[in-house]
Amino acid sequence: MSRKRNFFLDKTAYLSLKYFTWYCQSTSRNLALAGGSAVGWVFWMLLRLQRKRLKITLDNMRILYPDKSEEELMRLARRTARHFGRFLTDGCRLPLIKRSTLDDNIKFEGLEHYIKAHRQGKGVILSTAHFGHFEVAACSLAAMGYPVWSIIREVDNRDLDKFMDEARCAPGLGVIKKERAAREVLAHLRAGHTVTVHIDQKASFNHVYVPFFGKYASTFSTPAVMSMRTGAPVLSMLCFRDDATDTYIARISPPVEYIPTGDRNADIRQIIMKLNHSLEQAVRQAPEQWFWFHGRWKKEPDAEETAAAEKELALIESTIKGAPPPGAGAPGAGAPGVGATS
Repeated sequence: MSRKRNFFLDKTAYLSLKYFTWYCQSTSRNLALAGGSAVGWVFWMLLRLQRKRLKITLDNMRILYPDKSEEELMRLARRTARHFGRFLTDGCRLPLIKRSTLDDNIKFEGLEHYIKAHRQGKGVILSTAHFGHFEVAACSLAAMGYPVWSIIREVDNRDLDKFMDEARCAPGLGVIKKERAAREVLAHLRAGHTVTVHIDQKASFNHVYVPFFGKYASTFSTPAVMSMRTGAPVLSMLCFRDDATDTYIARISPPVEYIPTGDRNADIRQIIMKLNHSLEQAVRQAPEQWFWFHGRWKKEPDAEETAAAEKELALIESTIKGAPPPGAGAPGAGAPGVGATS
């Protein structure tokens, strides 16, 4: 009975998304976004009914906003639900992204940093997050002709998973499934391709505990580890939504640089901390555009992991205080493709 019910729910979800996609692609973007706002309202109603998920959301928000009232946090949660409803709209419209119309919907700030990194031929790692509209940014780069691949978690609903991947691939984006990512990521970087990695989800493997809004969060170490193995530079790319114009601004930072400590684990932690810091700044600027609903801080370090983190953080701090002038730790002094502290 449960198998039959799950089959029905999977097909319902798939057909619902397929119909909504047809609506989003066959009407004007303004009308499609109006539909997205309606979906956001449904998200909000469902969130209020799911008390456990609502509690996770509000508890997450209190880490950044300990002095805000519950009423203020609820308003932020509602704005976040609306944002991700409209996020779904533009996700459905990914196949419509074309190089000739990019300037109408997205502007890149710091694109020169990416172009310079890409021309090195060592591959590029773009650190991103479930913020703004990360897929619009990645698909837009792909539509511009760059070989971009995104690491995506496989959805249990196979029809839905295939449908979503087809939408992502239509503008030229490649998809790497997270469940079998390591070998493919290395191959693409060594071929000079770009790989996008999300660092803002709770990591159960290949992780390092680093402060995120002042509290340890289990964070994927993939960007740092892959950079050290291949020499590919790591850049942060975060895509902001401008509600006033219904357009996006994708901000690409210069390659992450760090002061080598002599300890590989500490160097990995230092790189991931810098990427987390970029995301913190973005969330502070547009808090309603980050996916607060996820149990980001659910996994906590044990005593051994806390001790290791504190030891490495102390090593990083002492190394930075005694660091040589900027430029002395240029790429090649530490991990390939990553240089001195920024």
